[in-house]
Amino acid sequence: MPEPFRSVMPESRPLPPYFGLLAVDAKDSTRLPSVQHAPLSRAIAEIIHRSLEAAGLKEMRREFENNSGDGLSFGFDPSWVPFVISPFTEVLDKLLQRHNAGTGPCIRLRMSVHIGPVPVTPGLPGDGNAAPRSETHRLLDSEPARSCLARADAHATPLVVIVSDAVHRAVVVGGYCALQRSRFTEVRAEVAGKDFAQTAWMYVPSPSGELLHQPAAQPESAKGSVEEADDAVPAGPQSRQTRFQHVEYGVAVMDSTMRDVHHHTVHQQGPDRL
Repeated sequence: MPEPFRSVMPESRPLPPYFGLLAVDAKDSTRLPSVQHAPLSRAIAEIIHRSLEAAGLKEMRREFENNSGDGLSFGFDPSWVPFVISPFTEVLDKLLQRHNAGTGPCIRLRMSVHIGPVPVTPGLPGDGNAAPRSETHRLLDSEPARSCLARADAHATPLVVIVSDAVHRAVVVGGYCALQRSRFTEVRAEVAGKDFAQTAWMYVPSPSGELLHQPAAQPESAKGSVEEADDAVPAGPQSRQTRFQHVEYGVAVMDSTMRDVHHHTVHQQGPDRL
């Protein structure tokens, strides 16, 4: 009896849901005495979480969150990406400056933002692991992100942000983000010793030092910022579209691909009241 026909081609499978991806990493953390490593890890997580709440993103569900010791990473509903870029980065920048004015170790962060399909298997090994997540960390470790933070004044610039070209095209160029395109500088993100090279975009909420010589680093005078008024409350996603579509690459991303994501009006609290 003849064997049934079997295709030699690999089988197709469903595309995993799209996630926004965020990662942060602290500069020079390994130079600290061992006794300060655990407090630093707790401080970074606390500042990130406080900044999310102060920026109106308390309802944003975080998936496969991971604390690396000197950094933090997680995935989230991609429709929140514009608000993660702004106002979250400005709030985070201000809270880092406030923390660094104290007596504890100075915290200066690199932050990367990406987007892509990531499988979710809560409680199982490999939860959230996929190429987009690896690319998020490659952006974080890239030479432009590291050199950007190194060339800025240590007291004036606690945060630099690098976003992938996919995020820049869909969110910034697409007009969904409050920040103008002129606030971003195009870079070639490469990591020494790794097979990684991509176009990416740098944004610095509080540029200083050598960064002030770059036109794209100059803040727009017409734009209000968190630094201009301590009592200013960042505008959060109180009135939002219920769907986020990214069809530039032939894929539509809808927040219906997420599991049990609900959006609510958020009663915000300024960072000064935390």
